[in-house]
Amino acid sequence: MITPPGTLNPTHLTSAARYPAVPVAFFFLCGIAIFRLLPTWPLSWLAAGVLLLGIAVLFRRSAVVASVCFWAAWLMTGLAAAQQAAFEYPHNHIAHYAADQSRLAQLELTLDDPPRIITNPFDQRQAIPPKQVALARVVRVLTNTGWQPCDGEVLLQINDPHPGLLAGQTLRSIGLLQRPAPAMNPGQFDWARYYRERRVLASYTINRADCIDIVSAASPDPLTAARLKARRLLADGFSPEQSLDHAVLRALLLGDNDPQLRDVQEQFQRTGTAHHLAISGTHVALLAGMIWGICRVIGVRPRRAACVALVFTVSYGLLALPSPPVVRSIVLASAMGIGVISGKRGQALTLLAASVIAMLVYHPLDLFNAGFQLSFGTVLGLILLTEPTLRSLETATGYNDPDAVVRRSFQTPTRWGRIKDAANRAVLTSLAAGIVAWLVSMPLIALHFEQLNPWAIVAGIALAVFVLVALAGGMLKLLLTFCWPSLADTWATVAATPIRWMRGVVEWLGTWPFADIPVPPSPWWLLLLFYVLLLTAIWRTKPDSLRWVLRLGRLAVAMFIVLPPLQAYVNPPVPGGTVRVTLLAVGAGQCAVVQPPGGRTLLVDAGSSSLADLVGKCLGPFLRHARCTGVDTLMLSHADHDHVSAAVEVVRSYQVREVLAGNRFTAHAQSNPQTRRLIDDLGALNRPPRIVLPGERTPLAQDTAIEILWPPAAAGIAEPKLTTNDGSLVFRLKHAGRTILFPGDIQDGAMRELLRNPSQLKADVLVAMHHGSAETMTEAFIAAVDPQFVVSSNDRTLSGKQRQFERLLANRLLLRTNDAGAITITIDEQGALRVVPFITSPQTSTQTSQQTSFLTRPPEGP
Repeated sequence: MITPPGTLNPTHLTSAARYPAVPVAFFFLCGIAIFRLLPTWPLSWLAAGVLLLGIAVLFRRSAVVASVCFWAAWLMTGLAAAQQAAFEYPHNHIAHYAADQSRLAQLELTLDDPPRIITNPFDQRQAIPPKQVALARVVRVLTNTGWQPCDGEVLLQINDPHPGLLAGQTLRSIGLLQRPAPAMNPGQFDWARYYRERRVLASYTINRADCIDIVSAASPDPLTAARLKARRLLADGFSPEQSLDHAVLRALLLGDNDPQLRDVQEQFQRTGTAHHLAISGTHVALLAGMIWGICRVIGVRPRRAACVALVFTVSYGLLALPSPPVVRSIVLASAMGIGVISGKRGQALTLLAASVIAMLVYHPLDLFNAGFQLSFGTVLGLILLTEPTLRSLETATGYNDPDAVVRRSFQTPTRWGRIKDAANRAVLTSLAAGIVAWLVSMPLIALHFEQLNPWAIVAGIALAVFVLVALAGGMLKLLLTFCWPSLADTWATVAATPIRWMRGVVEWLGTWPFADIPVPPSPWWLLLLFYVLLLTAIWRTKPDSLRWVLRLGRLAVAMFIVLPPLQAYVNPPVPGGTVRVTLLAVGAGQCAVVQPPGGRTLLVDAGSSSLADLVGKCLGPFLRHARCTGVDTLMLSHADHDHVSAAVEVVRSYQVREVLAGNRFTAHAQSNPQTRRLIDDLGALNRPPRIVLPGERTPLAQDTAIEILWPPAAAGIAEPKLTTNDGSLVFRLKHAGRTILFPGDIQDGAMRELLRNPSQLKADVLVAMHHGSAETMTEAFIAAVDPQFVVSSNDRTLSGKQRQFERLLANRLLLRTNDAGAITITIDEQGALRVVPFITSPQTSTQTSQQTSFLTRPPEGP
């Protein structure tokens, strides 16, 4: 049977003669994928690989034996490389000197790249002072026996930026050394894992610039100087009002990130077009194709034009940010260019496999990186599936109908007809590529980012034109500013215009219905089954008896596409009859998410004085992980900044239906400009706080309600003494006979008044008042509440009053977010109560192991 042109036979994919690098890459990837499942013996696995390779050479006349041994050797090599990268570190690595808690250390460091200054002056959130960040290589460390040689990289953070730091310098400084902090909340980005995969196991924080001594001030190497020159040329001419356009263009063209891009990045992510905002293989291919097209227009032969485009691609990659996504994109584009130059453009699959091997030999753990999987997976899907998808579209639209083909063959093509035919073909090809890219990337996006956008195909195609124009404008901005620097303002205005168009299109796409659907991550076996079924589209050579099986497989693929979005709406976020309360780890502040039966979401406070971006870095990822697309009610306990700093952003971003507060909230909010502006902003959003009073009962579900206890309409103590903390909203959450008490930040005055009626305070779980700080009345208040569990929202460092609070609890169990991370409290419909920390440390595991006797108790009567 003859295979149609452009169609791959699955039996050919494992043919060493046709695609020699494909089976090698496959088994090398398999070895990396299983590195955690086998004993950590990297040298032994490497030796086994060498032995198998020798057997393959010895039995080279036996195709089966040689092939099996050869592929097994590559599997062992991948296994050894991954274990070596993940577990093997030199004895003098800086990680041996770091711990979970910060400790004072004096290091000698070398800067390979210039530090970047991070701040958010353009943001309406809590401003953070600028700081410098960079990756630095450790040269020596000062110990009690003197300076000792040291190895490894650290994440360098300088809270007081030093103006004289340049690439190539060697520094000696005093700072705080510790391990990178892990994710503290579900859904939150795990920086510790991210840096561990890059073999960075320590962070080093320098608080003051005068703690830094520049030991050697080496001038930057030519490559670094060229990178700095390119960024200066791109920045020249942009006014402060155009700073956001400049930041977008710099990210698009050079791969640089900027904190003020957070909102733009979220918009791109919601519309499924986040790949357009960073350097990707598509961007590099567009730029290389543009250079190739210019060369062809001026009469350069194809191979020479490909050589020019290849030189441009490599030069562009050297000038861009040296990050893994950029390197991946350059390797892919260069491999394709080499294929064109060598005249083997049909060997795209072999070139892709060779690129994968080259990247993973250098950094094996990139296999588990979302960017690596998306970039190489999408390119593989485009190579294998674009042609079959295009044929299907042509059949559906009648483009390749036999009668239409015959008519076109007998017609004399006119110029307009050729243009129309080329346009139709281009539209169908773009649509086919968009469908394939979405099909391939959809499960990976759901796995890594827990979201899905059904409009991603249309959005990606619509935005590609603006991205191409913006890239061309950025390249011209660099060239024209270099040639005519006096007209830099003009070139900047021209380059910023397509950026503004692109941002406008993204904002418009974000308004489409169901533009951002949260989905739960799928298990690995389901993803594998999805891709196996997807590959049946290229299986054209098959017996007729298997046609119905493959058709059912493709139907199953369609079901996999439909089910994840439906699952987000059909399956409730929490099991039926269960209430879930999650006290998030937000540092110095408080934020609790209440999910009662029925899908309604209640937020208790939304603030932090140590997190500048509470919604973007903590609350937003958690809500996505919990499949919450909106917040119904926001309760603000009191007007302190560490409880309300993100309230306006929550109301604006999650369509909050109502805001509840105590009757002292508005008066206390007038005490400082920040909270006074909060009241004004809530009024402008048509969500002014609704005052609730003691005795009010707000039902959340059939067996779930909130009861308000404090503050009263008429204060029981003198009005001037009712401080902001004592004016906190105090309420109880009741479900299935269990009770959780939220006392805000109340202190002695409010506790004394509440203790006049101690029976109303009884609760199974107490959210510690004032972040678990001891006051005069604390012991009596805890005795009246008589909780089985106490949970507290805390920053990393505890005060003396917080240490005293722990001593007042007697045998009651205490979990603090600074140790336990997010704390999840669940109460099912039978009243069974569980309190589970997100991070299990020796302390929290000892505490939570004592839950068993408590869980078997029946709940108190209503």
